[in-house]
Amino acid sequence: MTAPKVIQQIEALGGTLALKGDHIAYDLPKAACGLVDVLREHRDEVVQVLRGRQESAKRRLSRWMAAHCALTRNSARVWGSEEFLYRDYAAWCEQYGELRCSRDLFNIILDESFQREGSGWQGLCLSVDLMPKRRLGSKPVCSPLATEVLQ
Repeated sequence: MTAPKVIQQIEALGGTLALKGDHIAYDLPKAACGLVDVLREHRDEVVQVLRGRQESAKRRLSRWMAAHCALTRNSARVWGSEEFLYRDYAAWCEQYGELRCSRDLFNIILDESFQREGSGWQGLCLSVDLMPKRRLGSKPVCSPLATEVLQ
């Protein structure tokens, strides 16, 4: 059995696989538990396949962030909810025919670049959430800057 087939079978049974560093993190339903030995047998190949997926997902996330997200000079002022960020990312993928990564992989990738705080990340938000509220004679607190931090 090849690594892609092992991954495909695990995912078809409702299991998930992800890389955390050089380790494979998995969540398997009982029906897939018999594949753990096969997974171990093909560990290096599975790591390579998952690493390729993760790199591809990082590139997509970077393009989405450049189009939809913002940072400020003071990242402490910016916080983005996991729920809203992932929902926007998923809609962007659908709109542009991009393959959407799982929410778990989305979280892993963003955890590498941003500080997790509660149910979201410090230093990242959707551009529309950062739009300054303008009043007569007031200056915006910050101006949104598109970013590609996940290269």
